[in-house]
Amino acid sequence: MRIDELHKFSDGTLTDVRTALDGRLKGIRMKYLPQSIWRKSDKDRAVAMIQAIDKRLKT
Repeated sequence: MRIDELHKFSDGTLTDVRTALDGRLKGIRMKYLPQSIWRKSDKDRAVAMIQAIDKRLKT
């Protein structure tokens, strides 16, 4: 999913994606997500995606 594609998804899907990204940033392990080491650029991209999702959900 890319930031410019957020308009295609329902609010429920965006909320689920935001929750998963936030959990990964905080280091929460989830069974359904593969465990990998995130680089700083991955974390920065996730933060930008969370901010874009928050903005989309507020409108």
